[in-house]
Amino acid sequence: MLTFKGMKHVRTGRNVKGFRSCPQAMGVSPAPRDAARLDCEEERLLAREARRLWLEDQWTRHFEAAVPPLAQSRRTKGK
Repeated sequence: MLTFKGMKHVRTGRNVKGFRSCPQAMGVSPAPRDAARLDCEEERLLAREARRLWLEDQWTRHFEAAVPPLAQSRRTKGK
């Protein structure tokens, strides 16, 4: 029979952000690791956003280059 219940024994604790079902056996606070993990996630989010903007720019350029010259002249005349 298990008397120690850790994070993997408590089923609901696996998906809760920053959940700790028991005190740390080592006596070390998990706060610095959690802060580092959040910083890393923020960096990844910024990288994903930068890539999304880059891809959007690439596709915009691609579609602008694919427009036939006649259609471009008609589009500029109407402005």
